[in-house]
Amino acid sequence: MKIRIMYDNKPTYLEVPDEDFTLMIDMDYEDRLSCAEDKETVSRRSPQEIMDERFNKPEYNNWHKLDRHSATTTPPKKLNGKRGYTKATDDNEGKNIKENTIELYPDNTDEVTREKQEEYEYLCEIIRKTLKEKQAELLIAIFLDGVSVTEYAEREGVSKSAISHRIDTAKKNFKKVFPESSTFPSCHG
Repeated sequence: MKIRIMYDNKPTYLEVPDEDFTLMIDMDYEDRLSCAEDKETVSRRSPQEIMDERFNKPEYNNWHKLDRHSATTTPPKKLNGKRGYTKATDDNEGKNIKENTIELYPDNTDEVTREKQEEYEYLCEIIRKTLKEKQAELLIAIFLDGVSVTEYAEREGVSKSAISHRIDTAKKNFKKVFPESSTFPSCHG
């Protein structure tokens, strides 16, 4: 059986054996049957009807929403793979043009930075409550701040192996309180 798949308002035909559609037809029928108020009106649909409803129609609607004015104006350019244009008027001619507006895409780098800072502070608080001050500062510096063992050893005026032993001890003490790692991010508490 040939199935028509629409992409960018252009059809592509795919030849698929009829027996490959039986599961899709059964699943579609069961889904629609479970949602229907009058179950007697629900019937099995053809694979093409299912494809049109679930894929082709939404694809066309998305294409049409973005490209419906391309016949009368110049085709929109893409910005980083996304369309980011609004209508504006040209002061000289007064006709509709499309203008690149990056303002349509919100800048949430501050929010991401703030969330990372909150996560960092939360982890530091847990480590400081769990361990002695020197062990807590050691783990924070090495694992959260990214300080190398060599650099930390030089800062403390001891050997690298001494710092490695202190890390192992701090890890063991921390694992006594938190024996397993959580599957939830720390922001869930």
